[in-house]
Amino acid sequence: MFSIEQLQGILLSIAKPEVHISRADNLQIGYRVRVRVNIRGSKAFLSAVNRSLLQQSVTTKYKDKEHKSRPRPILTIGGLQNIWKLCQVVPNLPDAKKTWVDFKEIVAILDAGEHHTLEGLERILQIKGEI
Repeated sequence: MFSIEQLQGILLSIAKPEVHISRADNLQIGYRVRVRVNIRGSKAFLSAVNRSLLQQSVTTKYKDKEHKSRPRPILTIGGLQNIWKLCQVVPNLPDAKKTWVDFKEIVAILDAGEHHTLEGLERILQIKGEI
């Protein structure tokens, strides 16, 4: 298992936060916003990361093969509660891909429920750089 400082380093360096916006006709605003964090690595490494995250009350999903064209292990963290807990672990330091600051802001918007409004959705799209 990793210490909290090592876990923070892993999250800042190799974790990949993702925000997906997709069309959803069954929702009032017409769009769904999903967030998740992917970590790729060897099975032993991901197992140790998983155990360390469980100590922080963050549950994950492990897959031996991401998909057919990418047959490598992946650890996925999803669900707003898990993502919120994960954001509490990640310190406010510069990260390798410059994504955590924006990701945390989007998670705050989701947590407040503002993504169900047009203004909230537009703010998320601005943060992502799509408008």
